[in-house]
Amino acid sequence: MLLELNILNIALIERLRIEFGRGLNVLTGETGAGKSIVVDCVNLALGGRADRDLIRTGEEKACVRALFDISKNADAEKYLESLGVDTEDGLVEVSREISRSGKNVCRVNGAMLTLLNVKQFTSMLVDVHGQHEHQQLMDAEKHLSFLDAYALEKLAPYKAAVKTAHEAYSKTMKELNRLNMDEAERARRIDNLTFQHKEIAGAKLKADEEETLLSKNRIYENAEKLSGHLRIAYERVYAGGKSISAQESLKRAMDAMGAISEIDEKYASLHSRLEEAFYAVSDIGYELQDASEEMEFDPAEAEKVADRLDLIQRLKRKYGPELRDVIEFGKKAAEELKTLNASSDIKQELEDTLRIKKKTLVEAANALSAVRKEKADQLSLAVIEQLKDLGMGKTRFEAKFETLDAPQADGQDKMEFMISPNPGEPLRPLAAIASGGEISRIMLALKAITAENEGVDTMIFDEIDTGISGRMAQTVGEKMCMLGKMRQVICVTHLAQIAALSDQQYLVEKTVSGEHTGSTVRKLSEEGRIDEIARMVGGADEGESGRLHAKNMLEAANALKKKRFC
Repeated sequence: MLLELNILNIALIERLRIEFGRGLNVLTGETGAGKSIVVDCVNLALGGRADRDLIRTGEEKACVRALFDISKNADAEKYLESLGVDTEDGLVEVSREISRSGKNVCRVNGAMLTLLNVKQFTSMLVDVHGQHEHQQLMDAEKHLSFLDAYALEKLAPYKAAVKTAHEAYSKTMKELNRLNMDEAERARRIDNLTFQHKEIAGAKLKADEEETLLSKNRIYENAEKLSGHLRIAYERVYAGGKSISAQESLKRAMDAMGAISEIDEKYASLHSRLEEAFYAVSDIGYELQDASEEMEFDPAEAEKVADRLDLIQRLKRKYGPELRDVIEFGKKAAEELKTLNASSDIKQELEDTLRIKKKTLVEAANALSAVRKEKADQLSLAVIEQLKDLGMGKTRFEAKFETLDAPQADGQDKMEFMISPNPGEPLRPLAAIASGGEISRIMLALKAITAENEGVDTMIFDEIDTGISGRMAQTVGEKMCMLGKMRQVICVTHLAQIAALSDQQYLVEKTVSGEHTGSTVRKLSEEGRIDEIARMVGGADEGESGRLHAKNMLEAANALKKKRFC
């Protein structure tokens, strides 16, 4: 249940705190006062679209915080536990902060969550009905989604089976279509792949050869420089020449210190260190000798390495960017070439597989259709029962099914709601003949069914009373009052009959202070409700006669609630 809503810098609202109660809560006020802004704020907290235009003029940030009691919602508590969010005492605060810079932060009990997590969580708490759902009900293409939502638990495994079967069927169909290209295109593809495969396979590439070749190439390109410096190093370290070598110098120094090493430990230590240096330099001399002897420049080998590197670079430009990509390209070309050359055999296999997978898909789609039709009959009967309470007791309501030419990922059904509001009239498409008031009542009937099916804890209606007045307004108000006994209901309305039946009434008012326009919401006392309902009934005439009428409406509503709903 939604306990409290805190709003900061949203549209006309600078700062606002609203406490909601159980039962039917209504928001009333003049047109343009900002009643729907409150619903927009709830939607924002629930993870709805964060439009930066919602931020109050002159402000950089806006925030909405909604406090819920989920102590009786085991699924919601379990979901938060899976995310590691604490739910102490069953109270949960959902907050959403938006800024003009585009920053969008969602938190649940202080823990930062993704927008998707917030949407999944809050979908277990609140069902918001806005005017767009009227439009969906007028769109026959959307009718199947109403049925699927109603029978979600029952349909879920059947829909999953159809989706899986359709994915398998589509994958095989794509493979078969790839083989079914015309012969000229197939021949062109084979020629192209043959050339590519031969070019890559003929190169006999190895994944690690490029680095080895680059190292050799660097040596060949610097052969003269390397040879000269190696020779100089070798002469200075080992061979000597015009001057004494480093090895010979160290030998003489070592012998000199050896002659006096017995006199003092210090001289013995120096002798030992010179001896180590001598042998180390001797080893270096041998290695320099080997390196110098190995530096025999072979022009033919150098050219071979350079040509190999050039080939690798050309292949990388065509099939790369890296050598491993070239090798992988060659493998795929060989596989596709093999497939195309053996296409007749593979085609037969794919056609056989496709027939099996199509059969599986059709069987899954038929099973889904059967369950849908069963649940559609239940839904139609439930809607008719609800419509009896809403002044449409003679209405016939059915779901008309058509079978698509081929099963899709969501089945093979096309479904449209049909209605006959008056006895003796044939069933006709709902979208074609239903009036605005009838659409509102049908939508309310669907919402009432959702509530009876153990749906969410809170239901929000933004002007569901569109197109109704008089006795119908009273009837709709009574239905919403009944809903309020099962769920918390929050309703934006312009009808006095609905407002009179509420358990809590809130007045939304526009305020002007200097050059700033704002919007406030306050819970009405009994006297305040009389004044507001008098305004709603009488418009400009809010005198004693209007107040008396409003008072009588409230007394009648209270008597009705005690008699019928308590």
